[in-house]
Amino acid sequence: MDGLASADPNIQTTMLEVISEGISGAILVYDKNDRILFASQQVLALLPVPEQFLAPGTRLRDVLGALYDGGVRFCSETSSSRRSNSREDWIAEQIAILWREKADIIERRGPERWISLSKRRLSSGYGVCIVRDVSDQKKREEKWRADMERVQVTEEVLDNLPFTVTVKDQTHTFVAINKAACRFHDKTAESILGHKGEQFQPIELRERLEAINDHVFETGDALQLPERLTRADGSQSIVVANKFRIGKPGRYYVVTAMQDLTRFLTPSSTGEIRPAMMWEEFVSLSLCQGEKDRQSAGSGSVSLASRKILVVSADAEMEREAITALSGLRVDTSSVSSAQELKLFLHLASEAEIQVDLVVLDASLQGDCAEIAAAHGVPTVEIAANDIEDMLVSNVMACLAASGDAGAGSVADDGWEVVEEAKDDTIDVLVAEDNEVNQIVFSQILEGLGYRYAIATDGEQAVQLWQDRAPQLILMDITLPRLNGFEAASSIRSLEEEGSRVPIIGVLPQAFDRDRDECFSSGMDDVILKPISPEALQTVFSKFLHSRQEFTTRK
Repeated sequence: MDGLASADPNIQTTMLEVISEGISGAILVYDKNDRILFASQQVLALLPVPEQFLAPGTRLRDVLGALYDGGVRFCSETSSSRRSNSREDWIAEQIAILWREKADIIERRGPERWISLSKRRLSSGYGVCIVRDVSDQKKREEKWRADMERVQVTEEVLDNLPFTVTVKDQTHTFVAINKAACRFHDKTAESILGHKGEQFQPIELRERLEAINDHVFETGDALQLPERLTRADGSQSIVVANKFRIGKPGRYYVVTAMQDLTRFLTPSSTGEIRPAMMWEEFVSLSLCQGEKDRQSAGSGSVSLASRKILVVSADAEMEREAITALSGLRVDTSSVSSAQELKLFLHLASEAEIQVDLVVLDASLQGDCAEIAAAHGVPTVEIAANDIEDMLVSNVMACLAASGDAGAGSVADDGWEVVEEAKDDTIDVLVAEDNEVNQIVFSQILEGLGYRYAIATDGEQAVQLWQDRAPQLILMDITLPRLNGFEAASSIRSLEEEGSRVPIIGVLPQAFDRDRDECFSSGMDDVILKPISPEALQTVFSKFLHSRQEFTTRK
């Protein structure tokens, strides 16, 4: 600094200007008497100060006064608030800061502009202030902070979702898992992360899932798979697993979001799991993705929209929760608060010839409500307040099913049965499917669309029913026992007479090219993927069943 007063000051000034450009900032140098020795031209672009105040020899007090008049109020970025100082107080405060050995200040100049001032007082008494525009840096910091907040919120949401979410890398190793997944597998996150599931998945299941994940990794196709799983305690679970790929090439991951449907199903006396609800709610749980309203309104399928349910509770909060829970079924609901009101309501409904289909009773309600409902021939469901969320809908659906009006199938004492609509004549559609849940899905869709059908549970039976019932179309699952779908299709083709070719549609659990190729090699005409939806079947029927009117008039 002593050299600034040398015989060649222009060189010194030029060097400082070059340094100023190099650091993309302004440089201000002042002596121990607080008079300016040098001010680079960038100061004018960064601070609202007239050029004449930057001439050598100008007092810093005058420069600060000009800045104050221009609206500048330097304040530490971490300060909680700015003090409302007078002009002279503020100038005195800034002069005091300039005499500190080191001071760093960030001044916000408008909604998206920040100025950084780094002040240093040297041992010789000279001072240097470097002024820079740090707007881009601050914007990056704020974006980073906002991104971190979003990531934290997202992680918290995913971790607390009611269904399981897992993430695997391309080596099939778990890299992320939420709390619901830990509960489902009855494992801690630490015992799952970094592993491939060898502790809790049978090797056959793990290998099958790895093949499915490999397909998602390779193609990016999202898959939805219904599965029956056996837990560590031996209990069974029915789930729908949604798989999709995220990430970038070279760093892909497969996310599996698995919805456990077990609480919506009930065990039969044989120990098997059967649905405790009918198609309306089953669809809402994503076994099919067709639009629920269109299924029930346009095709003649069973609808709950006309059902009338009466809630009986003296607790206004429980009454509200019950009606809210039932609203998802699109039923008509009313409520009363006592046995006397129930009796009057049912009496008036009877006189008006209005049928009440079900009475939901508060388990804590005193009186003879159940007897009153029985006297009017109305079934009842009793529910406790803390069970509404988990049990009300499934209990209501089970009761309506048991009444004989909730669906086309029958619920027998020994479990769920899929009742075929025609046994004595030819049929429109033959379904070859061994999975009980998928049998229910097929039966409900076909009944809703108005087709007559039969179901074969293995490949040999599919060939026999084709011979006996002369279906107009066959939906052939490829993973059948005895004869698989490929073998059954080949057998049918070998037995067909000339000119009597029946369309055979392969039903695939995953979109593997090798399965598609084998379907066509075995004589199938087309393929569709599970889970089955009414829209997918209707598309197939429109393509291969040329005379839909012929089938509807025969019924």
